[in-house]
Amino acid sequence: MKRKNAARLGLALCLSFNLAAAAPGSAALPPAHVAAQQLSIPAQQLETPDIAAEDDAPSDPAYTLKFYNVHTGENLRITRRDGEALDQDEKWFMRDYRRGETIDMDPELFDLLADIQTQVKWKHPKISVQFQVVSSYRAPETNEGLRQAGGEQAKHSLHMRGKAMDIRISGVTTRELRDIVTCIGEGGVGYYAEDQFIHVDTGRVRYWPSRAYVSAVKCNTQKQPVVASAKQKSRRGG
Repeated sequence: MKRKNAARLGLALCLSFNLAAAAPGSAALPPAHVAAQQLSIPAQQLETPDIAAEDDAPSDPAYTLKFYNVHTGENLRITRRDGEALDQDEKWFMRDYRRGETIDMDPELFDLLADIQTQVKWKHPKISVQFQVVSSYRAPETNEGLRQAGGEQAKHSLHMRGKAMDIRISGVTTRELRDIVTCIGEGGVGYYAEDQFIHVDTGRVRYWPSRAYVSAVKCNTQKQPVVASAKQKSRRGG
């Protein structure tokens, strides 16, 4: 209210000064709304817009992700903004299902999944994207047990830190999904063609089992719908 009154007073003084300069010796100065009419300025323009609503608006739009756990048969739908942590129910869905243990998942992992979803929807508008989760959090004991059994799990896997997920999307080939994530240019990308899933994480950029394919991937540069989070942009200098 004070800001509006000050604006009215300032404009009234300016108008009064201009009118006085145009007609020296005038006995009285007209009210602000009369001056506005004389200068063909709509009276409502004397009001300054209230921008409080704009100040309160969130800087990042919310996004929704859908998941299906291939081991437990559970479904999950989450709506969040960049950088938001998961709640307890969401963490439970991402648990190590073998041991029933959870961890604080890296929020940037879900920001990356939102970027992947955006790209998939742009390339396949008719697909309802649901991430099929092959593996999310993996406790150190589980990771070591799988390694001892002859698995390909890394000794210091980012799954153990809540920074990785193995995924597939119905209607998108494993190879295409790999290429989509490669074009986003964030974190690690593991390609498991035989098991039909890819690994994504928020670590440094790297590719396996081979990076030979990277130079042949045709990334779209004309229309890029991906909007990376601020932290992701800062990591790549964007």
